[in-house]
Amino acid sequence: MRYLFLIFLVLALYSTTAFGTNIGSYYIPNLVIDQQQGLFIKMHNEVLRRLSLDTNLIIQPTKRTQRDFTHHKLDAYFPELLENLPERDVIISDPFYLKKIVLFTKVGSGIKTLDDLEGKVVGAVTGYSYGENITNNQNIKLDYTKNDNVNIERLMRGYIDAIIGDNKSTVAAIENSKHAEQIYYDLDKPIDVLDVFYVCQDSISGKTLCSAINGALEQMKLENIIELDLATGNSKIFL
Repeated sequence: MRYLFLIFLVLALYSTTAFGTNIGSYYIPNLVIDQQQGLFIKMHNEVLRRLSLDTNLIIQPTKRTQRDFTHHKLDAYFPELLENLPERDVIISDPFYLKKIVLFTKVGSGIKTLDDLEGKVVGAVTGYSYGENITNNQNIKLDYTKNDNVNIERLMRGYIDAIIGDNKSTVAAIENSKHAEQIYYDLDKPIDVLDVFYVCQDSISGKTLCSAINGALEQMKLENIIELDLATGNSKIFL
C-alpha cells in the first residue's frame, strides 16, 4: 500500500507541475558542492530517482535561494532549519539529517549543559544557526564574531565563558589550533539537536511534492540508507 500511495503522489505531482519543478540549494562544504557532488546532493538525487521525478536543481548563494523561494521562483529548497524558515506558511518535509549544537569550554570549567550557559557570555559566529532554544533564551548572552578561530582565542583569554558550534567546522578549527588540549567538548552530548529538512511551497503542488519526498525518505530510513539518532544527534547517509 505504501508504494501505491507513493505512485499516486508522483502522478499528482506531475499533474500540478506541468512547467517543471525547480528545487534550490546552496553551497555547503562536503554536503552541497554542485549538482552532482556532496552528501546532501547524493541523498537528493536518490530521492528523485525513487520518485522518477525530473527536476531542475538550482544552486545559488543562501540568501538568493531563500529569496527566490519567497518569490515563488522555486518549488522547494534544502537544507533548512526551523530557525530560518520564511515568515509565512510553508510545508516542511520529514528530517533527512540532524545538526548537532555542541558546547565548547575550557577544560575544568564545569560548564557542560544548556542550563549552565545562563548568565554566561557565549561565543557564536555571525550567520550560523543555533536553534531557538539558544537564540530565544534571554538569559544567555550570545557574543557574535566572524569565525570560530576568533572565538577560540577569546575563550582562552577569558573574554567569553564558552563557545557554541557544530561537530564539523568548530571541531576542525579547534583541532587546527594550538589550544586543542585545553578545550573540552563531548560530541555525544550535544546541547541541542536540530532537524534538517526540505521546505516546499504551501500550495497543492508543494504539499504533494513534500509528501512524495517524505515517502522516499521513509523508504531510505527503512533500508538504513538514512540513520538518525535524536538522542546523540548522530546522522548517517550511506550513499
